[in-house]
Amino acid sequence: MLASVYLTGETINDKDGIALGRDWKNDLRVSGQQLGVDWRSFAFSRLESYGFKVVNPLSLSYMSPTAGRDSREMGVGETNDIRVRRALDLIDQSDALLANLEESNVGVAMEIFYAHRRGKMVTVVGPSPFSPWVLSHSQARFHDIDKAIEYIAEEQPRTAPANWAIQYEAQLSERYEQLPPHGEPDYKFMGGEFPVLVLSPHATAYWHEGEFMEPDSFTGSLSSVINKSSDCHAMISNFCAVADPCWYLETPFRRAITDIVRTGKIAMVMIVLGASNREAAGIQMAYHGTQSSVCNSYYHMLKNKLAAFEPIQETEMDIPVKPLATFLSDELQTPTVVLRLSKRYRMPRLQPELFSKMADTLSAFTRSVGEDLLWGQK
Repeated sequence: MLASVYLTGETINDKDGIALGRDWKNDLRVSGQQLGVDWRSFAFSRLESYGFKVVNPLSLSYMSPTAGRDSREMGVGETNDIRVRRALDLIDQSDALLANLEESNVGVAMEIFYAHRRGKMVTVVGPSPFSPWVLSHSQARFHDIDKAIEYIAEEQPRTAPANWAIQYEAQLSERYEQLPPHGEPDYKFMGGEFPVLVLSPHATAYWHEGEFMEPDSFTGSLSSVINKSSDCHAMISNFCAVADPCWYLETPFRRAITDIVRTGKIAMVMIVLGASNREAAGIQMAYHGTQSSVCNSYYHMLKNKLAAFEPIQETEMDIPVKPLATFLSDELQTPTVVLRLSKRYRMPRLQPELFSKMADTLSAFTRSVGEDLLWGQK
């Protein structure tokens, strides 16, 4: 899996005290003058050169204590926590956290604490002596950011697919039956590089024809693993849906998919669902879309890969998911594969090897198809 590092800390320059390394400083001399450089730019460049995916949430940065304050005071019980929830969500999607503590910041301290409690590798850069709280909630501490990045590169904080899914599902399960907060969507989009979109519309509970339906456990976590491993796009239900996203088309989930596909960045969709106890056990596949030779070849490529697990059951009409699948294939002209997995492929705690093998197989497929489609778009 592609390891990812979350950056946190005040946006300060080299002149503020953190050593950026001799080579980096030399690169910044123009006409004999030293340029001030945001430490994030250096960290981003260096970490990417080591093959890491970098999460740089500048839009979520917290206002410094010396910044101007809003004249409106928050009342008792009031909160503005959208940025906090998004930041914690990004930390959950990362394997490690690199924190800049050159300037004290309450938000950064909380992120360090949260990341450590979630089992992430925490590396800190800042002046010594470090607080006992920092010492207790980080694996390594440096004054030179270059050495901190070298340490992260040597440790290679990658999380095994099964462990990643267990951690991710534990957080998602807290929202299985929870409606989204006011103003927030009931889905979550995870961007990627390749033009394949993996959907898990039943990752959380939902309502279908007046009946409350249990979630397809670990389908959302599986899509998250595929996104992380193959760098394709992914979208999952993130809160309880008041209307089944597969059955009803006038939903925020469907509208978001439409917007994503119409950007021109999606050339194929794979919908990942769970197979209920009433259905035949195993792996079920269905295909929706123009039966061109290229699209057919992708479908049979996946079928052959999954045949290594067991014989594949092909279904022509998957009625519960047909409205969404046909909308994607007919209205949006996007080939769509529907994949249903029985419970035994979605049990990373009890059968981690089987789950990891399925995740690796689907990741390899989406990356291979994504590379092919991306090449064809050029």
